[in-house]
Amino acid sequence: MASFELIEYVPHRCSVADDGKVTWERDTECRPIKHLPQLFWADGTPWLEANLWAHERATSGKTDLKTVNSNMRHLHKYAEWLEVEGLDWRHFPMLERDRVLIRWRKKLMEMRDKYGLLAPTTATQRMNATIHFYRYARANDFIGRDAQLWKDRQVVHRFHDAVGFERTMLFSSTDLAIPNRARHGLRLENGLTPITKAQMHELLDFTQEEGNTSPELHRILQLGFFSGARIETIADLKKGSLDNAVADPAVPGVVYIAVGPGHQPHVATKFDVQGRILVPEWLLHDLSAYVSDPRRLAREALAPQKNKDLIFLTRFGGRYAERESASGTAVGRAMVDLRRAATSAGLTFMKHFHFHMTRSTFGTWLTATLLEKGYNVKAVLTFVSDAMLHKDVETTLRYIKFVEQTPIKIEVANEFTEVFLGLSTRLGNDRA
Repeated sequence: MASFELIEYVPHRCSVADDGKVTWERDTECRPIKHLPQLFWADGTPWLEANLWAHERATSGKTDLKTVNSNMRHLHKYAEWLEVEGLDWRHFPMLERDRVLIRWRKKLMEMRDKYGLLAPTTATQRMNATIHFYRYARANDFIGRDAQLWKDRQVVHRFHDAVGFERTMLFSSTDLAIPNRARHGLRLENGLTPITKAQMHELLDFTQEEGNTSPELHRILQLGFFSGARIETIADLKKGSLDNAVADPAVPGVVYIAVGPGHQPHVATKFDVQGRILVPEWLLHDLSAYVSDPRRLAREALAPQKNKDLIFLTRFGGRYAERESASGTAVGRAMVDLRRAATSAGLTFMKHFHFHMTRSTFGTWLTATLLEKGYNVKAVLTFVSDAMLHKDVETTLRYIKFVEQTPIKIEVANEFTEVFLGLSTRLGNDRA
């Protein structure tokens, strides 16, 4: 089967001596790339065109390495399928149904709809990554100009701007694109719903008990629930981040931690959004004490120099969210173990719990609190958007709509229950 590998790329350039001898020298003008994704066929030969695509995007400075990594992982699945089917990636015969991209699209939709092996978003992203690669291949003449790849079409995309007005954008798509049909009902970020306050306390009580999970994961969950920060931000928090935390004079018990570009030390955020996350003062004190805890210091001693300032380190001194790791993130593996342990202990809601649900729980709680206090929607929109570092205001609007609709859902559910119970009583009397 085709393989996916992350290589340590060190750029070199060709040098020709006066006697005609050719040597390769280190190109000091270009930076090395750690974990550059590359694809290899089952016989060990590289997929040159795909690897060149990854290299050009990673070295251009225009595309984030995480995006390149994600696209190449999707293309890896495509390469595996090509080998199973015995097809060449340039197979485009006259008969449309036999063309390789048509067959790949059909396979993805079967895995999504018939077998339930792919989430709708994954199927869409996998096809988009494949089309993106073929656009590059055609632009660089890796595929004949007469190959019938797809038919282009214009698509209208509607979105909300920074002040909440609906706008439209026209962009190009293809007839091969797999639509990601919106699920009925209001969804928050990543389609995950929040858990209740009682469930949150039940989970944190469970993780606080010794032996159920690590003290590090317990604190990571606390930060997720009480600050709404994403895991990539939490895992990149540094000791200096705590030292530079600023108290809010207007709100006792709350401090701000600066994250994103332009702050020292730098803390990663999604889309490189700059801002400050809200953290309870008691949690800041707990983290500050943990930094000098012998358990953490032992991990710091094992960590490479670039990781020593991180608050959260694995037992071997690694990062909890090393996105470039081929074996997944440490926090992801820890969450799998936590779900199993918590579910076995009777916390049934943990069966489908994901870390990002800590963020949706915080956002819902914050929005509901502000609306209950009587603040107008515009003020709530601005405050929640800043607190959660939302890139688009449309994401924040979902929280407001979700909170506003919750009382309606409860009232409808209560009415339905009363009607159902009444119907059940009448049917019971009739049967008697």
